[in-house]
Parts: sequence; C-alpha cells; structure tokens
Amino acid sequence: MKKTNCREAAARLYEYLDGELTPESAEAIREHLELCQSCYPHLCFARAFQETLRRADHLRAKLAELLRAEGLDPDA
Repeated sequence: MKKTNCREAAARLYEYLDGELTPESAEAIREHLELCQSCYPHLCFARAFQETLRRADHLRAKLAELLRAEGLDPDA
C-alpha cells in the first residue's frame, strides 16, 4: 500500500468520508488521517461538519412536513 502525505489526505478527505475511494486508497487515507497529529483534527472536523449537515437536512424536512400538516406552504 502506498503512503499518503498530508496534502493528498486533505485533498481526498471528503471523498474518503463519502466512500468514493477504492478500498486501497481509502485504507491509505484512513491510516494517514488517524495517525497524523496534524491531519486528525481535520478528520474530526469534517465528520462533525457532515453530521451537522445531515441533521440540518433532517430538521428542514421535518419542519416542512409540520408546515404542510398545518396547511401551510413551506416553499412560500
């Protein structure tokens, strides 16, 4: 398996988190991100950021559903 440097790990971070890399590339990126003291905080931030976006999307959908139930147009 080829070694990954910080620049490549940062450039491919979201591809890694989205599961868009080959298994070999994902393993190299994972290993680097989890072992590199400089890159690990970026991994933690990116994971938290993606989770926040997922929650915001869920909240937006729930709010639209509640508005529709009240007979209001959430897109107005």
